[in-house]
Amino acid sequence: MNINAYNLIRSLGNIIKTMKFSLLILLILFGNLCYSQITKIRDGKFSPDGDKIAFIAFLGSVEDIFIYHLDNDSVSRESNSSDLNIELQYKTSINWINNNQILFLSKLNGLSQQYILDIDKHTLTANGVSQSNEYLLELDRTSQTSYYISSINGREPAVLMRKLGENKVTNISKQNYNFTSPKISQDGNYIAYKQMPLGTPFVYSIKDRKQIKLKLPKKNTTISSWSPDSKYFLFTHSTFSDNSNFPKASLHLFDLTQSKDSILIENVDLISSSIWSSNNNLLGYSLLDKFVLFDIKTRITKYYNVIGRAVDWSNDCNLVLFIQDKDLILLDLKNDKNKKITLPNKL
Repeated sequence: MNINAYNLIRSLGNIIKTMKFSLLILLILFGNLCYSQITKIRDGKFSPDGDKIAFIAFLGSVEDIFIYHLDNDSVSRESNSSDLNIELQYKTSINWINNNQILFLSKLNGLSQQYILDIDKHTLTANGVSQSNEYLLELDRTSQTSYYISSINGREPAVLMRKLGENKVTNISKQNYNFTSPKISQDGNYIAYKQMPLGTPFVYSIKDRKQIKLKLPKKNTTISSWSPDSKYFLFTHSTFSDNSNFPKASLHLFDLTQSKDSILIENVDLISSSIWSSNNNLLGYSLLDKFVLFDIKTRITKYYNVIGRAVDWSNDCNLVLFIQDKDLILLDLKNDKNKKITLPNKL
């Protein structure tokens, strides 16, 4: 084979690779719909203006991003993965950047990385590049900074941060430990995470760039949500008794300014989630058979017969979003009603 023919073959090969990548992008955004029933839902969040809910749904072997429009009670499919491509199917950690853009993790290039989906322009773009897989993505919209778990240079998973559109990475956790479960505060001033396998909690001050020493249980502890002013956070703690192989859970309200906690509920089988509204006084948590609403100012507790995991709260504090396996449920606190969001069997 002469050198001209060799160079021609190489050029054709590069063109084919580029065409394949472009085709994968088109498959995500505009491919033919896979008409399957929704089998599971994960990750659901209200848009900043509160008129949309983004969520990830599994349709058979495919998982994609959908939008529920509250104004007209409709669902739109915003991505469409090929059911023949395992990497395109992976999507997790939905975060709204603004009312039109969604930041999430996907394996478009083989690694779990950050991507931005523009639901108005129907475009998908990478948000920087990492050296390895990223997991458990959180976004602070105010500072336009992402926080996530990743392992660099073969070290234990760490808590990392980087600005949107930038590649510069900062390691927050520093120590060479196995960290997980990052939770950014609502005002972006703190981030909580825990060390595995013990489940030891840490709180890091983003403003002061240092860890804060707190009197918290050293094992089986997860900081799950923050008050809007960052003066309080909620954490769950699990304990084992001598008479049982199954743990019992408790939910605690921690006062960061006083460095002390109070127990909201204890000795229950499961606390599947706890969330704090944009109101400093209003929080809620999900048990096996109910959702509990608690006002820390009036100390009033209300119970709702909603089975599912509370995952987000609308900015006006009127709606709570739940995930119940393959269903989305909206609890209307203003009218004391709950509604199962009806998703078409075929999308």
